[in-house]
Amino acid sequence: LKTPMKWLEFMCLPYNIILQEIITAYKLDTLVHNGYVYARITRGMYGLPQAGLIANELLKKRLADAGYYDCQFTPGLYRHVWRPITFALVVDDFGVKYKGAVHANHLISILKKDYEVTVDWKGDLFVGIKLEWDYDKRKVHLSMPDYINNALKRFRHEHPKRPQHQPHVHTPPTYGAKAQYAEQEKKEPEVSKENKKIIQQVLGTSLYYARAVDSTTLVARSV
Repeated sequence: LKTPMKWLEFMCLPYNIILQEIITAYKLDTLVHNGYVYARITRGMYGLPQAGLIANELLKKRLADAGYYDCQFTPGLYRHVWRPITFALVVDDFGVKYKGAVHANHLISILKKDYEVTVDWKGDLFVGIKLEWDYDKRKVHLSMPDYINNALKRFRHEHPKRPQHQPHVHTPPTYGAKAQYAEQEKKEPEVSKENKKIIQQVLGTSLYYARAVDSTTLVARSV
């Protein structure tokens, strides 16, 4: 947000949707033309399609001036030309690996020149994922507490009486038969637009969890 733009943009807002307190504060009643108020956009703002891109380009330039560069084959992964420090950048979250606090403080000082920065030295949360570090065994455990429970409440999912612990419906074997044939798939009716949207929301919500924490559930999402 508020990133300077090379080219200005313009937008028009219907006058009748603007709150009266905004109209009064900025005297917009004198600027109405054919029922619209026209505004000039000079910096990045919510709703502007290129806002994220221009913010990322400016951040890249500022990091490059300090010796940080993005890796060629891994988008979002940055290194320094000589400092032992590497970090992953996701929107505005930095997940940093470093040797020596002096190098971490160097990155923090560079960012604080232009941005408001909060620092978590424990590193126990990154892009919504809880990280439990086991330095003795050189392991890290990923989890997202209550993510699935909250998703179940959101979509009002009722727990089945008989849980199914596999991605596909179980077909019981026919004992004694020489050949075991798979059951013919039933032709289901087409999904309505409303139900299709719900399915997309459920898959999108659970897919993030599957890719970030538990990849074993990806099979069920590809059915």
